[in-house]
Amino acid sequence: MARRSIFVALIAVGAVLFPANALAATAPAAAPVLTSAPYASPLTLHWTPAEDPLNVSQSVYRASGACTSPPEQGGPITTFQGNSTTDFTGRPVDGTYCYHIRVADLLTTADGPGVTVSVDTTNPSATVAVTGQSPAGVVSGSVGVSGTSADAVSGVASSVLHAGAPGACASGQVLTSVWDTTAMANGTYEVCNVVTDNAGHSATARLTLTIANLAPVGPAAPLGSTGTAGAAALDRVAPKAPTKLKAVLPRRKQRTGIVPVRLRWVNPAADDLDRVVAVLNKVRSPRAPADGRVIYRGRGASAVLSLRVGQRAHVALFAFDHTGNVSPPARVPVTLAALVPLRPLTGSVLRAAPRLSWKAHRRSAYYNLQVFRNGKRVLVAWPSRTSYRPVRTLEAGTYVWYVWPAVRHKGASPTFGALIGRATFVVRP
Repeated sequence: MARRSIFVALIAVGAVLFPANALAATAPAAAPVLTSAPYASPLTLHWTPAEDPLNVSQSVYRASGACTSPPEQGGPITTFQGNSTTDFTGRPVDGTYCYHIRVADLLTTADGPGVTVSVDTTNPSATVAVTGQSPAGVVSGSVGVSGTSADAVSGVASSVLHAGAPGACASGQVLTSVWDTTAMANGTYEVCNVVTDNAGHSATARLTLTIANLAPVGPAAPLGSTGTAGAAALDRVAPKAPTKLKAVLPRRKQRTGIVPVRLRWVNPAADDLDRVVAVLNKVRSPRAPADGRVIYRGRGASAVLSLRVGQRAHVALFAFDHTGNVSPPARVPVTLAALVPLRPLTGSVLRAAPRLSWKAHRRSAYYNLQVFRNGKRVLVAWPSRTSYRPVRTLEAGTYVWYVWPAVRHKGASPTFGALIGRATFVVRP
């Protein structure tokens, strides 16, 4: 009984010497601020412990749904004794939760602000479809390509259509809604829709097709002629070159490293105009229709060219008449500025651990960098600079990486701002 009286007396003396506001937890002015990726699999929380030396425990609280202000109390899921723990990792079922930290000293508790986290362990859904098959499984000329994507928890981050060799479709040509099959050799290909959600999971829908374009047929000799020589004698005047050729870059920043560039021009006024051919050469301006890769053939006045950010290309247009005469070239260089803030860009294929870099965010104290491999997180870092190189070799696989800024505030701890960006790259052995 005497010991109990002494203990109560000590508590009373402590209350006088250290009023409640002095014993309350601070970090340094409030309870710890949690940080986490907004979409996670598994969940990882990080915080800086409160600086009050009298704190005796830190508890992680969780409530269902997005955070309110102040956050709903929910219930404790774990308690750490002492005041040194900085991280918590868990595997809750898929859903959206609000987490916060409650610190306690001998007399009081203090609750930190909440952080909303959507836990997503499920791959997104993807479909792909190609119209214009005739017969089924065979395509030629220009056909339509479409795909659908969905993700119930974290949402879809990207959905990209590709055409490539069977088994390697995801690294093949990026498609728009119209696929000009004449730009590819006859043979068997896969058309796929590569979908990635905001938690780093991916799914690919594939469709195997055969391109079967007819070989081009030479112009027929006019009636009354004696063959090619007669046709040449009849019409030896080439059409004029297309005019007003220009390359139009997209106005918005791109989420991937593949940029669609729209080419526009005006066709020459010629009664016997047969077609316009657009030729791409990544080294020099094309000098002739065979000096590069044909990216368009037809009588239209526009085409879409897909290039990687940072590439430089040269495009030339040639007009053909029915007899086969060809115009001088109309040329335009295409130079792409860095339209996305991250390196390596989405679609990059690497053979070594890359240096991850991003644009600086104003007032950032440091950054949160997270890297996922095949849907599983393999790296978390908190660099103070705008670049980071992993210290170990990355295994072969598909990687998705994210970076957030921790923004300084006058007189308060840094808080995490909006996602700077995300990108997907492949490491090959």
